[in-house]
Amino acid sequence: MSKYTTQLLADYARTAQAPIDEAYSLPFAVYKDEEIHTLEMDNIFKNEWIFIISEQELDETGDYFAFTLAEEPIVIIRGQDQQVRAFSNLCRHRGTLLLEDGFGKVEKNIVCPYHAWTYSDDGAFKGAPFTGQVHVDKQAHCLLQFHLQSWHGMLFIHLGNPAKSLSDRLEGIDDYLHHFDLPELKHGYRSDKSELWNANWKLAIENAMESYHLFKVHKTTLETVTPTRQAFDIAGYAEWTLTGGEMKDTSSKLVKWFRGSYPKVFDNYILISIPPSFVGILTSESLSWVQVLPLGSEKCIVRSAGISNVKVNGEDKTEKAFVDAFFAEDKDICERVQKGMGSTLAQGGKLVSMEKVLADFHQFLGNRLFNTAVSEFYEAPAAKLFLSESGNGD
Repeated sequence: MSKYTTQLLADYARTAQAPIDEAYSLPFAVYKDEEIHTLEMDNIFKNEWIFIISEQELDETGDYFAFTLAEEPIVIIRGQDQQVRAFSNLCRHRGTLLLEDGFGKVEKNIVCPYHAWTYSDDGAFKGAPFTGQVHVDKQAHCLLQFHLQSWHGMLFIHLGNPAKSLSDRLEGIDDYLHHFDLPELKHGYRSDKSELWNANWKLAIENAMESYHLFKVHKTTLETVTPTRQAFDIAGYAEWTLTGGEMKDTSSKLVKWFRGSYPKVFDNYILISIPPSFVGILTSESLSWVQVLPLGSEKCIVRSAGISNVKVNGEDKTEKAFVDAFFAEDKDICERVQKGMGSTLAQGGKLVSMEKVLADFHQFLGNRLFNTAVSEFYEAPAAKLFLSESGNGD
């Protein structure tokens, strides 16, 4: 390890552990350096609960989603027994990629395109042709299986040996979400918004977490419905953070009359940040999310989808245009920031109060990479509204 990298690691660890009142931007080089990227892959993406997809997006038997995580080809598939499992997407024979990336469907068996070694959709090795006198042990050649756990239908994978369960990792988060009736969000919807961004994964997830940039970057899109000045903290710490904001009600007087009264809590959205890969926007009707997975030190894959309390039939062109617009705005600004990360003379400045969620995220990074301490769990005054029985803050 070079003297430069040793100093960069020390700067990274020092900056990442700071609480919000002392917090600064991370050193620019950590968004670019290859050795830092390798460290993050080994200590975080191969050793932490990583959000991938919702169960609702794999609704039918044989549905699968194939992807790459920290250079590991993986597939999540709903089997004949309706169980959802995560496997290595590599044949146990000679490492051939089994299923194409993205969404697809298999009929009972997974067949290697190279030598036709065959697996059932529960990962069991079923056999291989033309083996001659060589015995291939079926038990020893099953697909490698990974830990997969669900939080309200959100599927998180762990490539290592989890020190704690996903539910333990997210302990306490549901206390603030009970009014939004997550079990009723049964209908999954996929988006075509899966894109390659020329930006480090941390820049993309930081951008998704904070509402500070809405008034500038999304002036004619998100700012019109979720204004920056109405954003607030709710609760959280390094493991997860909840922020929120008041939504502008653009409904007509007639629609409001038909709708009648409802709890005040539904005037707000909750922004759920679960590092390293999940940021969700929860309303009374849906949970939409952005997922970020690294693809090298200066590239990442960003995907959006969601679940809803009503089945979506067809495409709402107006909504799609709105989502496409702010997605493009986010992509442009993150790629613009990435272009500055090669500077060795400039350095980042102080984080402001609205970026407390970034300080929490940085502490998560520091803890996982350097075992640094994290700040205690906090609860903001706004939490009262979400914890109240009535949903009106009383």
